[in-house]
Amino acid sequence: MKDSVIRLCAVSLLLACLATVPVLGQASGPRILSVLYFANTAKVGEYDWLSKGLADMLVSDFGAAGDGSLAIVEREELEKVIKEQELGLSGLIDPATAPEIGRLLGANLLVYGSFLVVGDKLRLDGKVVRSDSGAIACVGSAEGPANSVLDLERILFVRLAAGLGLSIGLDMMSPPVQAFSLEAVRAYYRGIDRLDAGDYAAALAWFSESTRLDPLFLKPGKGIEDSYKYLKDFKRQRYRREMNALVADIDSLSARVRATRFYSFADALANPGIAGLKDAQAVGAAYQARPAIFAGDTPVQATWYLQNLFSELGGKALEFFDDGAMKTRCDDQILLWAAAAEKAYPRDPFIPEVIFKTLFVFQDRNDWAMVMSLCERLMSDYPDYRMMWAVEDAYDRALKKLGKLE
Repeated sequence: MKDSVIRLCAVSLLLACLATVPVLGQASGPRILSVLYFANTAKVGEYDWLSKGLADMLVSDFGAAGDGSLAIVEREELEKVIKEQELGLSGLIDPATAPEIGRLLGANLLVYGSFLVVGDKLRLDGKVVRSDSGAIACVGSAEGPANSVLDLERILFVRLAAGLGLSIGLDMMSPPVQAFSLEAVRAYYRGIDRLDAGDYAAALAWFSESTRLDPLFLKPGKGIEDSYKYLKDFKRQRYRREMNALVADIDSLSARVRATRFYSFADALANPGIAGLKDAQAVGAAYQARPAIFAGDTPVQATWYLQNLFSELGGKALEFFDDGAMKTRCDDQILLWAAAAEKAYPRDPFIPEVIFKTLFVFQDRNDWAMVMSLCERLMSDYPDYRMMWAVEDAYDRALKKLGKLE
């Protein structure tokens, strides 16, 4: 209840921001934006990771804004220019260099920013500058507890987006639900810094730590893959690439299941905008590239496909890297998604399928009492279930394990 109240207050604040931040005049022609690294004003070393971290998070948010009026320069392009031009952070944060940096990046809008840490308080300041003239297009700031940096970053983004006149939805205005830990985020960006510095072994260690802290945090997987590539461990690079593809599909499919309005592949073809795509041809191309993200014609069917993806990911983690933590996390997700589906759609005819998937988790965990209980539920409530023979086999096995059957 407390978290809901906090987030409701945050959304109210963000809506107020949209009403009060002026939309300044916009330059004609296409708008291309680059987010430069943030300056650590107080030079508190513990927070150095925020320099690249805030820039990267803003790049992701601007890229996801989705109204098509803004092209984004990826962080990797900025890093390439920094190395080629031998630029230090001081050269990046000087607005006098805006025209040259903008030319090198092909960007006509540059985001400059800084952060100030005082005790346990954090303040973020950002401004968007027109690179051709150095004129300020808009400004924004956010401040609060330092351990709420992910929420503060989203507030800063909304204020800058409003100043640029971007059209964003309520989901972008809400602070992100922290499906991953701040510790995992911190470790990831420390890994990014080491990767940029060419210290690939240290980068791999930080990315692995981030994944250990939160096995389903999406970003470290790509860092691990890149680290293996630079370390010339091509087999592990391939393994991680296979896992990254599964994590990306899980991320997209779970977002579709959680969406306020569920849509099927057929719905997306009829109304491409619902999937954030331009037209039916784009929907078809997206399906061909990643069919798993459109799996399932109902939320419960999509949940079942999601359970299968988690099962495959956990299996690969155990097989490729002996990663029991990710296997356990994936199994936990299979159980959580089943519980959520039952709660939201108790009468859906596909419910026995998601219940059946949980049997394998409890069998792996040798929780035979739960296996017995689930089998009894399936046999009692869904006697015509297509996999009843397998349920009966599992039930007999559970009874034997529990000493209830000779």
